[in-house]
Amino acid sequence: MNRANFTQMISVFAKVYEKTLVPETLTIYYNIFREIPDEQVNRITKNCLKKCKYFPRPADVFEHFEEKAERYIYKREPAMTADQIKINQRRAKELVNKFSGKFSMPDSISKGGKESEN
Repeated sequence: MNRANFTQMISVFAKVYEKTLVPETLTIYYNIFREIPDEQVNRITKNCLKKCKYFPRPADVFEHFEEKAERYIYKREPAMTADQIKINQRRAKELVNKFSGKFSMPDSISKGGKESEN
């Protein structure tokens, strides 16, 4: 990140979060943020403004730097092949057969919630 983009980002944060930083802190921030590509500064700034409740610390900024836009794009599940469908149907039948008759409703439920009298 170049100095101009850094100054712009920090200025936005300072205005929104009503905070000022001493020159030493600004130098530390700038040295840390230099590895961030300039083309990502606007996205990072917007994400920090949307998600950070307080003035963003370097860890907050890098959390949004590492976040990929693809994460939010809906990706369809690949369609199942005919073989996969047959395998799933076979497995479902096996489970039905395996558990058939293993579970039964208690008499109290089958009679509408009334206790059976024995």
